[in-house]
Amino acid sequence: MKKNKVSISNPEELEKNLQYSSPVTWIALGVVFSLIVGLFVWSCVFKIKDKIIGKAKIVSSEVTLVVDANSISKLKVGQKVYINNLEGEILKIVEKKPIISHFALADGEYEYTIINEIKPIEYLIK
Repeated sequence: MKKNKVSISNPEELEKNLQYSSPVTWIALGVVFSLIVGLFVWSCVFKIKDKIIGKAKIVSSEVTLVVDANSISKLKVGQKVYINNLEGEILKIVEKKPIISHFALADGEYEYTIINEIKPIEYLIK
């Protein structure tokens, strides 16, 4: 595609040779910008819930969670753990075994639930 050189000698010719953006272009640009801003706000506000369910062993009020290899990376100290509608918190993770103390339950095996919430923007930050 070959462009012609246009020489402009006065201001009236300048306006005639300028190309203007159509309103449709500006509307499309506004829609794209709005979608990007909306996606960013959504990813900062919305939370994705991930439920981890497994077996817990209680010995002398100390709870040890049995966690598979995929779920251990999702756990962190301070997360809430629910066993028989009682709430506890992960105190420490020793050798890939989360430990929770002070559950008023008899010794034995129980099912636990951990609800992990993460914002989509955190996937980009990690």
